Amino acid sequence: MDLLQQTLFKIGDQGITFLSLIVFALVFIIVLVISRITRRILIKRVFPRHEINEGIARSISRIVNYLILVIGLLVALNSAGINVSLLFAGGAAVMVGIGFGLQNIANNFISGIIILFERPIKEGDFIEVAGKMGTVTSISWRSTRIKTPAGIVIIVPNSFFIEKEVINRSYCERTDIEIPVTVSHSEDIDRVKDILIRLGLENELVVKDPQPTVSFPEINELGIIMKLWVTIEKQDKWAAIRSQINYRILQEFRKEGIRFPVQQREVTNINA
Repeated sequence: MDLLQQTLFKIGDQGITFLSLIVFALVFIIVLVISRITRRILIKRVFPRHEINEGIARSISRIVNYLILVIGLLVALNSAGINVSLLFAGGAAVMVGIGFGLQNIANNFISGIIILFERPIKEGDFIEVAGKMGTVTSISWRSTRIKTPAGIVIIVPNSFFIEKEVINRSYCERTDIEIPVTVSHSEDIDRVKDILIRLGLENELVVKDPQPTVSFPEINELGIIMKLWVTIEKQDKWAAIRSQINYRILQEFRKEGIRFPVQQREVTNINA
């Protein structure tokens, strides 16, 4: 019993004993269990009953989880006989030093809270970040996990979504795919246009209303730049659909004898 009452260290004038640490650990373990059970009940029972969107449900449940943990930490400290105000006062200088060293972690944590409240992205959204596309699988206190169509998981710091540009394709029911093609000046433009539209309509994942269209944004010394525009509904198939249509364009152009322009380069012999 004397061992349990033995002072290990002090915070200010308050001594911390084995007993106080054991009480703190037990109370905090109970808090962890309560937080997990609460989150599970919210996700499995409460939110489905009220038909709340899964992404919103996960965001709310995570915020509730954080609140329970913070409150539970304070309760655990108090149950162990530790004066919280004294702890903060005595450790203020230490916390400042740690804060400078952990400011990146703190930045990501705060960014995660902002994401959960403002919801620029949520679990289940199909997004494009830093040139890569994928589905948001989880938003944790420090980072967000994104799974690409190829099955690769990308871990992105939460601060990135606050500071950088992120495209959320789940905010719109449909999106347009732009497929640029450059052909020689000598080609029959109407014929090329008809082939492009036919190939767009050929893909079963392309929306038929509105129909695919072709624009002519530029003519330069290399050739005629044309753009095929198609509309899709399945956002996560964006890259696959574009790849499929490009493949068919290459096949059909070779079959029809349509030529891509080749840049001519002049080589001058300076010793001549």
